[in-house]
Amino acid sequence: MQKAERLLDLAAFLLRAAEPVSWREIQEQFPGDYGGSEEAAIRKFERDKAELLELGIPVRWDAQDEDRPAGYLIDRDEFYLPNLELPPEDLVLLYLAGSAALAQGAFPYAKDLAHALNKLSFAARAPGASETAALAARHLSSDDAAPARPGGGGPLAQQLEELSAAVMAKKRVHLAYQGAERRARTERDVDPYGLYQSGSAWFLVGWCHLRRDVRTFHLARILELSVNAAAPRTPDFAVPAGFDLHALATRETWEYAIHAPERCTVRLEGPVSPEARASFGPRAQLREEDGAVVVELVATNAEALLRHVLALERAQVVAPARLRQQARAVLDRLAERLA
Repeated sequence: MQKAERLLDLAAFLLRAAEPVSWREIQEQFPGDYGGSEEAAIRKFERDKAELLELGIPVRWDAQDEDRPAGYLIDRDEFYLPNLELPPEDLVLLYLAGSAALAQGAFPYAKDLAHALNKLSFAARAPGASETAALAARHLSSDDAAPARPGGGGPLAQQLEELSAAVMAKKRVHLAYQGAERRARTERDVDPYGLYQSGSAWFLVGWCHLRRDVRTFHLARILELSVNAAAPRTPDFAVPAGFDLHALATRETWEYAIHAPERCTVRLEGPVSPEARASFGPRAQLREEDGAVVVELVATNAEALLRHVLALERAQVVAPARLRQQARAVLDRLAERLA
């Protein structure tokens, strides 16, 4: 019997039991798994019990009292998971998306994600699960859907593991960092607030004690990393109230804080592709006007917005006038070079 199937059957057996189950009863129920020498069988059972505990399934030994015998049990009050009401397709997609994240070999909280995937699979097949979940479980139990195991992802995976642990424990880190523009190496202490992925790149967001501001760091440019080892169980900082990692992670380049907010208007002449519409991000306001698409947005890095607009077909800056003139100057210089 496969280990996953054995663990599931053991958990189901203990959940179905009306009273604590003795070691002998477990052996009788699983003669092919806990047979052989007594010492080896007990070691195997203890390993299985430890794995169930790690998965969040509370197997415990209950001492005998006047009302019931001694034995192993799973307290249903401590083991509560609601029925999964997701359609089978959604459940499988969720499982595969998590497996794909693990397969990258570099993912923070990879161990937690692996446990979540195992719990998802267990919950789908647990007694009382919905028929929908049970159907999905048959997909999950196939070899093709088995999750990749975390670990072994190289230096980036090690960086992510150290930084995610520092984020969770709120421990200050020291970085040797190479800047993107000047390519200069700097040494700085950072209070790590969170990690996010954009495309294939990972970024760290935190309070930079050198710049005395919240800054974003590209993990590929971190040359050296060390975590404050002093008082490992005591946090070094508190994340400010209102800090929004999602808002930072979804910033467009023209939303980087370079100057004061400036309202900008861009006009896209039709036909406009869905990709061009979506390229202005979730905070841009779009409206149809005379067969064109007018984009209204707030920029704090107008130079980046200008580069984006110039890269699009049939796009022009309408406002502010300064940025429009700047776009015209760039196009004039380009025309001179091509003449």
